[in-house]
Amino acid sequence: MDPQKALGFMAMLLACLAVKAGCVAMSVWLDKAAPAFTARAVYAYRTRGRRSFFLGAANGIVLALLFVVLVGSHVKALAPVGLLVLLTTAAAAMTGYMIAYHDVGQRLRGDSNWPAVRTIVLGGITAEVAFMAPVIGQIFSIGVLFRGLGAVVSALLSRGATQSDASDKSDMSD
Repeated sequence: MDPQKALGFMAMLLACLAVKAGCVAMSVWLDKAAPAFTARAVYAYRTRGRRSFFLGAANGIVLALLFVVLVGSHVKALAPVGLLVLLTTAAAAMTGYMIAYHDVGQRLRGDSNWPAVRTIVLGGITAEVAFMAPVIGQIFSIGVLFRGLGAVVSALLSRGATQSDASDKSDMSD
């Protein structure tokens, strides 16, 4: 392999690692900054599996099409709106992955009494390692993307955390 291509490949891997580490760090921050939202989203992720998946798939596809239509339109003033739609969708999708990190961490924790940061970090690392599997990991990643996006949309549309949300959250806040 040409040394220049090898360096480019290594730079791409380091950038990917930085993005993944940033996602895990943002998940910890989200848990501390918006605990009620996180509790609602984790609850929606766990209890509304198929509904969250289909809600996320529908929203993701519609918002992607809306982005394409707005950016590709002949009215130049709509292009920034399309970029705003894309950024909002990407932020919601990344938040969905973060919610999946919470769920995976809670499943790994089981009955153990781990701190919330450890639970989220181990869940994030486990999920990201699983996503690296050649074909199955990519399919798993897409499923988690849509399910997480649906959970985020459900949490945004819900009015408040339920009693079971609060008890799940108090277990995580150690």
